[in-house]
Amino acid sequence: MSGFDTDTPEGADPERKIVSHNDEGYSGLRPLERLTSDSRLDRIHGETLAKTELQYYSAFTREFCRSDYNFCAAKMTLARGGKLLALDAEFRVAEAFFKKALAWANQLHGRNAAISSESVTLEIKHPLSGRLVRLLTMYDALFVKTMEALFTRSVMPHQRKLALDSAEARIKQIPFLCIPDNDRYAPEGLLLPTPDNAH
Repeated sequence: MSGFDTDTPEGADPERKIVSHNDEGYSGLRPLERLTSDSRLDRIHGETLAKTELQYYSAFTREFCRSDYNFCAAKMTLARGGKLLALDAEFRVAEAFFKKALAWANQLHGRNAAISSESVTLEIKHPLSGRLVRLLTMYDALFVKTMEALFTRSVMPHQRKLALDSAEARIKQIPFLCIPDNDRYAPEGLLLPTPDNAH
């Protein structure tokens, strides 16, 4: 068992494919040439017009940036009312999780790993997009810290896998909440049942 709460969030798919994080040495990740949902995000005029260069080490962060980041950024820019409250609440839970996870990882004795990073430029058109970038940065810090701890055997592979799986599940909740439209959320932030499922 790892030294912090690794509960899988409600609604996460326990059977989802898990990316292996056991590679040592350089990352082996290719730079991202293009992100999905580029055109969707380009059409939106957000509250902020900032860009950030994200340095990443993990396959999970790479794939999330390619497949989910622009979708989430576009949806968060258009979110209103209860949907904003639901997203804010999920971010608070995820941020608390990563704070505990990194506190645990920082106590592990590790040895520097020679891992090369890649980078991708991300657009931030809403404050929630900035919080999502921060979560991805925290995930990668956990990825690197636990890899370094593997080299000194201060963490076991199954402990590292549990920590990373839990961290991935927390971040994957964000696109899950972004999918429904604004009118699918009650004013207090609860997701309403679909009309087909209402009895």
